[in-house]
Amino acid sequence: MSIATQDLFNQSRSFYLVSILELWQRFSYYGLQCILPLYFVWQLEMTLADAFRLFSIYVALAFGFISVGRWLGEQVIGIKHTLLLGSLIMMAGYVLLVFSNRQNELFYPGLATIAIGHGLFKTNPASLLSGIYNRTRFTLYHILACLGSIAAVLLTPWIAHHYDWNIAFSLSVFGMFLVIIHLIFGKHYLDKQGTLADQQPVSLKIGLLVTTIIAVAIVFGIALLRNQKVAPWVLAILVIACVIFYWKDIARLKSEMRRKMGVIFILLFIVFVFFTLYLQIPTSLNFFAINHVSHLVFNISFLPEQFQALNPIWIIITAPMLAALYNRLGSYLPIPHKLAIGMVLCSTSFLILPWGAAFSDSSGFISANWLILSYALHSIGHLSISALGLIVVNRMVPSELKNFITIMWFFTFAVAALTAGKIASKTIPPLNSDSPYISLALYSEWFMTIGIVTAIIAVLMVISAPLIHRMMQNNQD
Repeated sequence: MSIATQDLFNQSRSFYLVSILELWQRFSYYGLQCILPLYFVWQLEMTLADAFRLFSIYVALAFGFISVGRWLGEQVIGIKHTLLLGSLIMMAGYVLLVFSNRQNELFYPGLATIAIGHGLFKTNPASLLSGIYNRTRFTLYHILACLGSIAAVLLTPWIAHHYDWNIAFSLSVFGMFLVIIHLIFGKHYLDKQGTLADQQPVSLKIGLLVTTIIAVAIVFGIALLRNQKVAPWVLAILVIACVIFYWKDIARLKSEMRRKMGVIFILLFIVFVFFTLYLQIPTSLNFFAINHVSHLVFNISFLPEQFQALNPIWIIITAPMLAALYNRLGSYLPIPHKLAIGMVLCSTSFLILPWGAAFSDSSGFISANWLILSYALHSIGHLSISALGLIVVNRMVPSELKNFITIMWFFTFAVAALTAGKIASKTIPPLNSDSPYISLALYSEWFMTIGIVTAIIAVLMVISAPLIHRMMQNNQD
């Protein structure tokens, strides 16, 4: 626990600035995410199926565009300019939501603008931090950033419930305003950080190019949000086009590099499975909490949407302990084995919910303790898969294919978002069903299915972990 105590007050000002940027950006983004599917259903009067589909496309845009944000930050206008641009665009999107007043004329442009701004912003704070500490303080950084998620998920639903949805959206505007203020007045703390592009002034030609890219991206995002059935096909075309574009580089790889690429694609599949499960939190798991989980924890009543804060809470609690455990184990527990353990935990997090459903009361509600335990297992799995997967990919990817793998990494998140929406839709009870037991049985069935399929993948990961570890070792020799 020394990471959370001694190290917290012994960092550079540049570290605190980057952490604050990430904290308030997560406050804005996750504050909206935790209530957005509910807003679709309760305010825009969408069906659950339409709400899950629209939400999944919005998330796919937000993560699919990250590769463009990373490219702009590293090679075009620099990380710091990209951060400021992404922050301004995100803030503009949140403002559009505040003034949309449940009208699609502003609502879809607002969502598209937020998604594009998120793509510009997302990975650039971590890129700055890697230049400061070379990954030695990422656990502390992640913990501080999670504080923003916790505050947002606890506060935003409460504001929406007791006051107004537009006021709740205003919290996201406030969060991005703080990001912009810190960027403007704290930029001198980051003078030594950044890429070569950060050292060059942005020319008029480059500025016009970036403006055109952003404008086209927003129009493209609005079109996909309005024509939701087209989104999977567009994403498939982009993935195929990316593979074709880099095919010559892939074909020229030597056998050793091909084995390395094989490991990377296995990791991409693992990350795809994890993110599909992760996005059940604001969709199926959130509505499960609303419909079938007691709202009392230690005799304190919570809004069911606030249970989503359990994920970052458990991450803060377990991240220092898990980091210390993995450091102690060292080479005794290679990374493929850690990934396999993470998938086992993710599987278990869903399998225990049908077990809890067997103890439901006469109204079809279960104790909140079951959901708390589920989130605990899921969060430890999160730590074991998400961060470790990215570390392995960064270590193993051939230099000539870094751009290709970066694009495929974020396309993987986008595909997972669309898949998560389809899976969440399977938990929707029939329209003519009034019995809570029918709904509870449907949730139990699909959570059991998700858990079993994930368990099968986890078993395969456990079996193949020694082989994957040897492939990694051979490639490093």
